[in-house]
Amino acid sequence: MSSVADFIKIPKTDSCKHLQLGMRYSSFVRWAGFYLPNFSEDKRFPAGSDEDMVFRGELEEFIQDRIGSEHDLLLLLCYAISESVSENVTSLNGTINVDTVSNFKNATEFLDTIKLAAEKYSNKVKVRPFLGINSDKENNLPLANMLLESNLFEGIELYGRKYIENPEKFLSIFKTARKMGIKSRISCFGFKGMKNQEDIFEILLNLRPTHLLNPNIALNNDDLKIFQNGKICDQIFEMQKEHAIYFEFSPAPVLSGNRGEKKAFVIREFAEKGFPFSFCTEDMLFLNKSISEFAADLCNAGVFSENELTDILSR
Repeated sequence: MSSVADFIKIPKTDSCKHLQLGMRYSSFVRWAGFYLPNFSEDKRFPAGSDEDMVFRGELEEFIQDRIGSEHDLLLLLCYAISESVSENVTSLNGTINVDTVSNFKNATEFLDTIKLAAEKYSNKVKVRPFLGINSDKENNLPLANMLLESNLFEGIELYGRKYIENPEKFLSIFKTARKMGIKSRISCFGFKGMKNQEDIFEILLNLRPTHLLNPNIALNNDDLKIFQNGKICDQIFEMQKEHAIYFEFSPAPVLSGNRGEKKAFVIREFAEKGFPFSFCTEDMLFLNKSISEFAADLCNAGVFSENELTDILSR
């Protein structure tokens, strides 16, 4: 049996952490000054389900309402980054929601606060800010484009479900990302309710993201036929080869309780196919699982050996 300590000692990369949800619940309570109603660290809904998406949205709203000053956001980001430092994370892609800028007098205050949080820990971890864009709030796109002009952000992350219904509305922000040479991530939770494999491929071909977060969520949907008998369909392999898509896996699909073990082992299939991938924490606040804990779980479940995980975490 491998222990969490075996993986904490490894200098590692966390390729996707949502900084506003990036700390343990105990740290959140210290920051917020209150307990979240009906919240439990063991309470989880199936990843990408209606309940899960509503729950995530409610958490975002609580946090948005609580941020009343630059200091509030700075302290929130510091809790998330310091949590990563304690895990021996030396490279961190940290997502900050574009909607948070509305809590500030101007965009400069918002951007300066992110810079200050990253600089505070710069001797221990390299923080690369990503700009999070909720596709269910389409009016934030002009603001997102404006913020990207600051050259602070090294990537964008699109999540929610509206990009499934009308991906063309988000073409401009992905074109901007490509023009700037920065990364572009899509959260696959939005794919959960889709019935047609070709529709997903069309979205990916139109938006051309560089990264996909949690593609193993598709195991929940037999209609898509993306994973059959634990194997990845050939179309995924061909698309990755042509468009150089990078895959990221967080504990969320594995912890959802719906085919969790299969979702863990399908990550092995990505490795054996030679796909480039990494692990990430995503949302520590309600997943309550660090990247080292996730690695220990995968090791003890027999998905990867300790040596393989050491290599993966160090990428």
